[in-house]
Amino acid sequence: MLETPKVLSAATIVPVRDVAATLQFYEDVLGFERKLLAEDGSFGIAERGGAAVEFIATDDAGALKATATNIALTIRVRGLDALYAALKSKLDTLPEGRVRPPFDQPYGVREFHVKDPDGCLLFFAERE
Repeated sequence: MLETPKVLSAATIVPVRDVAATLQFYEDVLGFERKLLAEDGSFGIAERGGAAVEFIATDDAGALKATATNIALTIRVRGLDALYAALKSKLDTLPEGRVRPPFDQPYGVREFHVKDPDGCLLFFAERE
């Protein structure tokens, strides 16, 4: 008898210049855990709670431009303000314009934003 299929998770694959450096940012600044870094540095995975982000190395200018201008990830959380407070000392070290502190959206979501080293925009969000 075949097992009933079940989707377990989903992850976005983000093109980046340097997978190891990107994983280090996600670990050091955002509190993710490095789950995988390919021996050749071409691929990696970072996880925190139920969220996973996968990275693939590229030097393709179009792909990197897309990362910086068109890719955004929503990471749903519970306890958004506490998470921001826990990350704040690291977020304060980022260049100006890379962090937007917590704020309320008119559609009932509280969020804060972080841009990673390649410009991928992360929306940390909590539904009120």
